[in-house]
Amino acid sequence: MFFYIFIDTVKNICNKTLTFKFKRKRLLLSEKYKRSKAIGYARATHDQYEYLEEQIKFLKDEGCNLVFSEFISLDEEIKPQLNQAINCLSKGDQLIITQLDRAFKNKKECLRIINKLINKDIKLRTLTGFFAANESSKANSSIFTILNELENLEDKTLGEKKKEQLLRRKLSGNNLGGRPKISPLKESLVIRLRNEGYSYRSIRSQTGIALSTIRRIIMEGELQ
Repeated sequence: MFFYIFIDTVKNICNKTLTFKFKRKRLLLSEKYKRSKAIGYARATHDQYEYLEEQIKFLKDEGCNLVFSEFISLDEEIKPQLNQAINCLSKGDQLIITQLDRAFKNKKECLRIINKLINKDIKLRTLTGFFAANESSKANSSIFTILNELENLEDKTLGEKKKEQLLRRKLSGNNLGGRPKISPLKESLVIRLRNEGYSYRSIRSQTGIALSTIRRIIMEGELQ
């Protein structure tokens, strides 16, 4: 029994941490006279072995002489092998992924990384046809810069609206959230009705207060 538990534990650890890097032993003829390099990145969740291998194959066929890959959830804030891939890129290089969701969990993260790459004159390309590069006309770069600024604008305006709503509610004396605010008079009424033997449901019908709030008031009253 211990042996099987040990094997399962090892498999779980491997599934969560397994990362590896493919490097082509020999350059393709089309790469020998290129100064720039193509680096690939592949990602899959912990049990998608075939899917990860499929991505690596596609990236190798696309001409990537270096492919970083890892088993990791898309929700993870830090993807070590993706960071390694980006750090290996320099001016004129390109990062290739099969599709955007292999590397980015949302639009904001995608725009942030694209702008980072464009500012370093690094191209981003997917096998589904997406392409981002810092062209000589700067038109492409400007588009992604604008999109990034619009995303930041949306975040800032939402944050400001929330602050304004909280301030208005505070000034008007409304509840700011969390537990419903019950007046001391209603709380004493709940406790009196309970002491007189009324059930929780009967108290709710007489006061209009939710059962969960009634329970809390009574429990807090018993502790005093």
